[in-house]
Amino acid sequence: MSSGATAQDQPWKSREQAQEAQYIHDKEQKQLSAIRSSLEKDVNEIVKEDSDAVQKDRDFEGGFGGQEDLEDRYATTSGEH
Repeated sequence: MSSGATAQDQPWKSREQAQEAQYIHDKEQKQLSAIRSSLEKDVNEIVKEDSDAVQKDRDFEGGFGGQEDLEDRYATTSGEH
């Protein structure tokens, strides 16, 4: 068998293609994992920043029943409304 005949050998060719496909699949899975962890990190940072901003915005006595964002300007100045 010459070196050119090896490339024509069907079982060898199939095995080689399977190994290449497995290598590509593993490499893609590593890349996807890195992307997912990066996105998760970014999302966690955004959520933390948003929750910090909400806490700063809500340093007053808020309402209820859909009126949580309304500020009660007199809540801390007088006991009666």
